[in-house]
Amino acid sequence: MVFRKIIILFIPLILLSCAQVGKLSGGIKDEIAPRPVAGKTLPPNETIGFTSNEVEITFDEFIQLNNPIQTIFFVPNHATPKAVIKNKTLSIKWEETLKENTTYVIYMNGAIKDVTESNDSLMTYVFSTGNTIDSLSYSVTVADAWDNKHIKGATVGLFSLNDSLKPYYFAKSDALGLATFSYLKEGTYNLAAFIDENLDMQIQASESVAFRSESMELSASQIDTIPLLLSTPIGIEKTHGFSYNAPGSFTVASNYSLLNAAFFMNNTKIEKENLHFFEEDSVALFYAPQAETKFELIVKGENVTDTLNLRVTEREKANSLRFISNLKNNQIGNHETLSFTVNDRIVTVDNSKIKLINLKDSLAIPFEIKIDLNTLTLDFDRKDLSKIQVVLQKGAALGQQNTLSDSVSLFVSLKEEKDYGIIHVDVSQFKQNVIVELLQNNKVVQKVLNFDGSKVTFSNLEPGLYQFRVIGDLNANFKWDPGNRALNLQPEKVYNFTKPTTVRANWEIDVPLTPIQ
Repeated sequence: MVFRKIIILFIPLILLSCAQVGKLSGGIKDEIAPRPVAGKTLPPNETIGFTSNEVEITFDEFIQLNNPIQTIFFVPNHATPKAVIKNKTLSIKWEETLKENTTYVIYMNGAIKDVTESNDSLMTYVFSTGNTIDSLSYSVTVADAWDNKHIKGATVGLFSLNDSLKPYYFAKSDALGLATFSYLKEGTYNLAAFIDENLDMQIQASESVAFRSESMELSASQIDTIPLLLSTPIGIEKTHGFSYNAPGSFTVASNYSLLNAAFFMNNTKIEKENLHFFEEDSVALFYAPQAETKFELIVKGENVTDTLNLRVTEREKANSLRFISNLKNNQIGNHETLSFTVNDRIVTVDNSKIKLINLKDSLAIPFEIKIDLNTLTLDFDRKDLSKIQVVLQKGAALGQQNTLSDSVSLFVSLKEEKDYGIIHVDVSQFKQNVIVELLQNNKVVQKVLNFDGSKVTFSNLEPGLYQFRVIGDLNANFKWDPGNRALNLQPEKVYNFTKPTTVRANWEIDVPLTPIQ
């Protein structure tokens, strides 16, 4: 449920009108939301010594309810309101016994609409079961811990010290990430924000959360200038993303490291020489399906065992062996290899069906072949070469499924060291272990783990615009860790440096990065 920003004023009721786009009619369009009629709210707003279990509000026009279960609620959440409409009057009732000496606010967030135009209102009704109305206010901003963008629609809660799951007071963050509490009582609270995915008003272990490490003493109204940083906790270790890449490989992904996991396909163990890791949490398995069309994969990790099932058709299994090059824009740098991967483990290669040709004189270029699982690499002397043709004829490679490779013909430009630039990044102002990431078009190009605050060098860079991200890697595990409320661990700090840095060919530049407080 998305809430608009709640603005609380010390007047009987608040309502914000909103215009709707409708069809043209012969008269003036009603763009005014229903208004409460002065003097016809029973009991009156801001009543003290409240003892009733019902509130009646009469409006200036006929009204309709809009999803009252989710749009009408109590703060503190001590009662479940039930709303009914009779003519122009809204009646809100509840069965629970309210706590003594407590200020309550009933929020109606788009709950009331007029009958004809459906213009809605944002309203509050305030009362106290004691002799005074609590008057403190508190505001705080919610932002994403990774990119620092404002979070809209987060539930922000002030929790009593003996309840860490369900907030005593709550508010919703608006489009600017701002959540505002009003009518608060003095006291000591824990502060947290969360994405209430199941709308139960409780923090679940799987929900994104932000929190203050220390309790806060609220004795006066305040605006908090330190944002709550929201992150998604590491979930239960789970394997997912089981897919088939015809004719002879399968891909598996997980939310934990698979480096030490064991894999069993249809009760046959996949040996390590048949595994190719893309990252520690994703791996290709080379397995030669025979007559099978059903596949059961058992993944045994250190703390979890998962079983995944997949069905493939005979038509899918019959796909050819396809070469995919590692080239970008058909160019290869002096620091790069000329490699091709296929979707099966390579069994043999026919050298006679592979040719490298110097386009300057049309002469053949001698080369050596290296094979690593499903990768074929061509090694050759690049001296005096600027542009070559690579020809892989049909059947140049044979996969373990007895499938021959398709043909490939590429024209490749060879780049020299002078065609690239270098950036030296000074991170000496960061007094901790940091991961320094170099980005281009919001994608990580290179990253380095730095322990001593020295300079970090990024070399072999294509000319263009680059940005930086620095992550405070406290545990030096070379990845960003989200917060853990149970362990009172805040998410690792992320510094995004969005000002672009220009890299030119054959240039070296120095860039100092300073932590943004």
